[in-house]
Amino acid sequence: MNTQDEKALVRYISLVRREGGEPILGIPYREMSVDPDLVASFVLAIIIFENRQLKTFTKEGYVVVIEEGKYVVGLLIIDKVEDDEPYRKELIQIINEFENEFEAHLNNWKGDIRPFREFALNILGVYPYRELDFDMVPHLVAKSEAAPDRYVSIPWSVGETDEKIQIIVGFINGKRSLKEIMESSNFSHSDTKAIFSMLDRYKWIRLDRKLGPTSHLKKITDPPMYLIGAYGDQLTEIVEKFDGTRSVTEVCELLSYTVEVVTTIARNLIDAGVLGFAETKK
Repeated sequence: MNTQDEKALVRYISLVRREGGEPILGIPYREMSVDPDLVASFVLAIIIFENRQLKTFTKEGYVVVIEEGKYVVGLLIIDKVEDDEPYRKELIQIINEFENEFEAHLNNWKGDIRPFREFALNILGVYPYRELDFDMVPHLVAKSEAAPDRYVSIPWSVGETDEKIQIIVGFINGKRSLKEIMESSNFSHSDTKAIFSMLDRYKWIRLDRKLGPTSHLKKITDPPMYLIGAYGDQLTEIVEKFDGTRSVTEVCELLSYTVEVVTTIARNLIDAGVLGFAETKK
């Protein structure tokens, strides 16, 4: 369901001001056996205060990829890999974009790091919290178990990033795929990937496969009475026909219903937890 590539190895990324060593922006991805801030502090002490060249540092099974820009030092902590060059190139790209965008702030440093939070969108466009299949369909979560106020707060939802998040959320209707929402919003692939990575990480959405004529569904539980009341007793027959081996089209042929009718009912049954997607043999 969710593809995993080399970016699944990323543990932590941090941008730190060269001159004073102040953390400017840090994004934790996954738990580590060591405190990433302590690792970053140790590496920075060597680079900034001892004025030593250091490109790679290994600690507790992790590799710290290090690149220096004009104003900031970038630290990317990843699991051990045979070749860190792809990560290094992407880290250099991130540093260059950051310094180009915020050169005026960095040149006239006042200690306020709040303006830099928007740049998390750029970083998550390169290193999302996890890679998402753009054929998946997002559904807004009514409540999050982690917070009583509907959603967990997204720390990067500020300024223009917040505006983009709200636009994306407005397109989520449980029918459009990530790809279709990207096309409707006219956002770049990078921005769309970053925003959905945030929404997924902070439990604003859940993701399902796109329902279509070739989808195979299976019964998970009996339909609730409110759905039987809405669709009638034939609903039970529809549910039973989805045994994991039949496609939506095949169920339509058995019951003499149109694909549109069965798809609409099936979507409601999926939302209610009555049906789920079945794994099909390739």
